[in-house]
Amino acid sequence: MVADRWLPNGFRPRADVAVGHRVAAGEQWQLYEAGGGGRVLVAMADLAQRWLADGLLVEGQLHRFDFGRLALVLVEGGRDYRLEPVDAGAVPRSAAEVQALVAAILASRATGCRAAFDDAVYVERLSRLLPDYSPNAHVDDALVAGFWTSGGVALRLGPSRRMTALVPWLGADALQALAAQLAAGALVPQEHAEAAGGEEAVATGEPAREPGTLPAEPFRLPGRPHLEDFFNEHVVDLVRHEARYRALGITFPGAILLHGPPGCGKTFAVEALVDYLDWPAFPIDSGSIGSPYIHETGRKIAEVFAKAAEVAPSVVVIDEIDAFLAARDDAGSGGNQHRVEEVAEFLRGIPKAAENRVLVIGMTNRLASLDPAVVRRGRFDHILDVGMPSRQELQALLAARLAQIPCDGVDQEALASALAGRPLSDFGYIVKDACRRAARAGLERVTMAQFEAALAAAPARGGGGGEKKPRRIGFV
Repeated sequence: MVADRWLPNGFRPRADVAVGHRVAAGEQWQLYEAGGGGRVLVAMADLAQRWLADGLLVEGQLHRFDFGRLALVLVEGGRDYRLEPVDAGAVPRSAAEVQALVAAILASRATGCRAAFDDAVYVERLSRLLPDYSPNAHVDDALVAGFWTSGGVALRLGPSRRMTALVPWLGADALQALAAQLAAGALVPQEHAEAAGGEEAVATGEPAREPGTLPAEPFRLPGRPHLEDFFNEHVVDLVRHEARYRALGITFPGAILLHGPPGCGKTFAVEALVDYLDWPAFPIDSGSIGSPYIHETGRKIAEVFAKAAEVAPSVVVIDEIDAFLAARDDAGSGGNQHRVEEVAEFLRGIPKAAENRVLVIGMTNRLASLDPAVVRRGRFDHILDVGMPSRQELQALLAARLAQIPCDGVDQEALASALAGRPLSDFGYIVKDACRRAARAGLERVTMAQFEAALAAAPARGGGGGEKKPRRIGFV
């Protein structure tokens, strides 16, 4: 659970610094706009102590202060410098900005820090990435840099065809040079180096397999066997044996629509498939393309499909698709022109996507509200009902997830029983909160005690899961 803002507007942690709007937050840190310009990082004192112990910061770069019962530290970002979560930063505008990030990764690794940087805070002024030390599966530094450079596409930094297409202003030569610098000093876990095909593959940012090919093993989705079978049959097999299907007139997987109640695991399944395919992914949601201006949303929709086609094979993921494709009769007179144009643009883009080797996946909680023209075959070829996970499915998912986390003495059967009937969003939250509690306690492994504490702090909403009655809990 990300807490409410710790500091009120106008609060002065130091006489010359007044905090304003909170722009981002993690479990143990928050970013604020500063009254005099720039941003400031406010972190829990315990987290800052780990940064000091790892040599990422020195005491003179911190200002300690208390707010109520909170022992906090302040780190200034400075004017005209980036201070942002590395997984949610602004898209870079120049090669110099990418070089600065790579330099910060290398400088941070030079201190001996081995924590994952995928959820770190990037402090450009200090040339540092400051991690939160969550004991999650490690993400290698090349992927962190590629995700940041491309504006949120899961690609390793390097001169790959897809990365070059996403950042043409940078160029293949510059990408090659940056990837080589990163490979020389960045932390690459052994499993990633082996999966990438050795030192040469890591240096170029490319996995050993050819672009557009798939791993030798089938797609796995622990805990959701029916979805796993569907994706293997209707997506993976078509891509793996493309020539065989093309000879019979089938060129590319058709669009897929997943529907089910909130928290049933739609997003979890789609993210797992995108990771397996290792294709550029382009999300469409109201935050990325919504606009109050006539024609603007339609133009943005067309741009997303065009950009996905340029770097195909790729995936377009449409979250909460009912926000765009609700029945046109449902729109009021004032918004009808917007709605008709948005639906029409999707109706044009979705059928053409397969021709351009773009896989379209939509998700909705409200299938009945969609425009009838959208759910016809030829637009979405497959419409899948994703139900809530069973106890057996949860136990399989737990086994797979805990295999990626340093843990000891965790009773998976008891956890699955406690989570049965609850949405997968609860599952993800409980695992993350248990990891957070272990990190906060300075533990290197998560134990059953942290899971029990996480369960006690977040009982099921709406009366599901376990014997406890629902009570007010935080955001899931």
